[in-house]
Amino acid sequence: MRVSQPFSAAVMRKLLLAFSLVLSTFSFTLQAAEQPIALLGAMDAEIEKLLPEIDNKQVHTISSNTYYTGTIDGQPVVVARSGVGKVNAAITTYVLVNHFKVESIIFTGIAGAASPKLNVADVVISTALVQHDVDLTTFGAPKGQLSGYDDRYFYADKKLQALALEAANDEIGKSRVHAGIIATGDQFIADKTVVKMLQEEFDALAVEMEGAAVAQVTDMLNIPLVVIRTISDKADGSAHMVYSEAKQVTADNSVAITLNMLSRMKS
Repeated sequence: MRVSQPFSAAVMRKLLLAFSLVLSTFSFTLQAAEQPIALLGAMDAEIEKLLPEIDNKQVHTISSNTYYTGTIDGQPVVVARSGVGKVNAAITTYVLVNHFKVESIIFTGIAGAASPKLNVADVVISTALVQHDVDLTTFGAPKGQLSGYDDRYFYADKKLQALALEAANDEIGKSRVHAGIIATGDQFIADKTVVKMLQEEFDALAVEMEGAAVAQVTDMLNIPLVVIRTISDKADGSAHMVYSEAKQVTADNSVAITLNMLSRMKS
């Protein structure tokens, strides 16, 4: 009996190792199956109507920013406010991908109209995004194109874009839904001259302060993205006044579209 003990111990170690490998594989598969979708907005007004929809909500604070995890309609989600501007948006996006392992990102919120055909409360679904305040034209690059890139545009995920269009048509009506280019920069645009430049240079439908920065990060990390923007103002001389009045109503439109989209992703 004493001779057989080392053999039994060796067999037990092998069994435990095999069992741990099975558990690890199962855990990895379970985690992959439960990868959350990130719902991101720049301001509290753009995400606050999402928070009551989260079941089993948990709150996480990372680098002074708050992330809410749980499920919406059975779909695992992470909801976060990035803060305004490109740097805030990029940092928050990296945390969503690196820490929470999100499978895709839906950026929801408000924007100014860059196209005269858009009205307040219309919706723009991103086909592509560009950083309009990037200017390396001195070195022969087109305006908006970053060093090391062959294109100045970051493109939305086709599947997410199609789902967002369906959801937007359902929520607010096809006549008020547009698909096109969204321009991003670290300025609140309220100047007709700048708006004209955005149209002529980039063929932009809308202008905001975060989307293309999120898109640059998701492009680097190969994460699907779509941006849903409801028009809050005309991005002209009247922009500040109209924006203040319309901010919450238009943000709520984007939230409704996002929730509709989530239900479609589940089915």
